[in-house]
Amino acid sequence: MIRRRQVLQKLERYYDTNGILSTRFCCSFKKQCSCDCDTFTGPKSAFVSSGYEAHSLPRLLFLSLDSGSGAEQDEDRLPGFVRKQEEIDRDVLILPKHKHWYRTHELAWYILRQFEPDLRIEDARRYFAHANSAKCCMNNPHRRKANAILFRNCRVYLKGELSILSPEIVVTQGSEAKAGIESIREETIQRFNEFSSIILFEGCEVFWLHTYHPSNWGAFNKQRDFDKVSNSARGWVRYATMIHDFLTTSTRTHSGQQWSQVILKPPSLSPRDTGRLF
Repeated sequence: MIRRRQVLQKLERYYDTNGILSTRFCCSFKKQCSCDCDTFTGPKSAFVSSGYEAHSLPRLLFLSLDSGSGAEQDEDRLPGFVRKQEEIDRDVLILPKHKHWYRTHELAWYILRQFEPDLRIEDARRYFAHANSAKCCMNNPHRRKANAILFRNCRVYLKGELSILSPEIVVTQGSEAKAGIESIREETIQRFNEFSSIILFEGCEVFWLHTYHPSNWGAFNKQRDFDKVSNSARGWVRYATMIHDFLTTSTRTHSGQQWSQVILKPPSLSPRDTGRLF
């Protein structure tokens, strides 16, 4: 297992060595990807929370598309700044409830509260990580997805990045993220359905949940399966329970700690928390 509080350091060194650190951007694909785009901004680090780095809870990593919009200042895309922005400065509760970033926090909360039942949705940000399949951003109008070339070129960096992040749970958001994981998994150990499976990565078993990107509103919400009677996302409850069962099975092969001492039943949703989900 990676020693605590070394993940950001290792990640920054990896980005720098491969030319995709925002302040020393010299990636060999730079010219090809930017393609004279006036709004192009360079690579942004993955968001790695302090709790993810400390391994306080199971390591949950979201892999999404491109960032949609990139900060103009290179320093604002470094690992330390991204953590500060998301973990300290961000007010999760004022995010638009139907947009990608709030929905990411919501799913993280459903999964992680299986292991920390008192976790609040606004505190989930302290325990998960989030990376983009395309490190750079074209800053297209209305945050439209970047050109396909960015995703293809950045795929070469994904295995090294995930090796450092060492996730136990990977949630892919959108088809490009799914293709990225398919390109680096060593094999599929067990497939539960079209969206969930156990895969092998660097000799370790990882729970892989694929979701539609929240911008694909109809398909995403069908998968989320929100029930107004119970005031909960039944789809996320089902997958969160599967993930909990996987991580509390002592016979699995993994690089992290055992989670067999944590709560063994899905916690009930309190009115205080469920009222935040719309």
